[in-house]
Amino acid sequence: MVKCPMCGTEVQPAKTWQLVSPLPDADSRLTITVMGSFKCPSCGYSWRGKVSVMKVGPNGEVEFQKGKTKRRKKRKKEREEQPRGGTVIEIDISEIIEDEL
Repeated sequence: MVKCPMCGTEVQPAKTWQLVSPLPDADSRLTITVMGSFKCPSCGYSWRGKVSVMKVGPNGEVEFQKGKTKRRKKRKKEREEQPRGGTVIEIDISEIIEDEL
């Protein structure tokens, strides 16, 4: 069940359909996304959204996920934890000014 973004009531989808990704991911799995249209019985707000995600592998293994994922926030946290590498170059401007004079 999905919560209404306006009032927070739990809502069942009125209609569902499937979207199949045309290309497999890095692990050679196809992604099947189940989408749904919702209408809240208490406030009347209607919207479309993701109901669940299935990943089907080449050997028949199936992995289920529900609703929204928080991949962007997770990746951002991983970037903050890792220090940026590289070399630091320091330039003394006074040497450049002396050469021009």
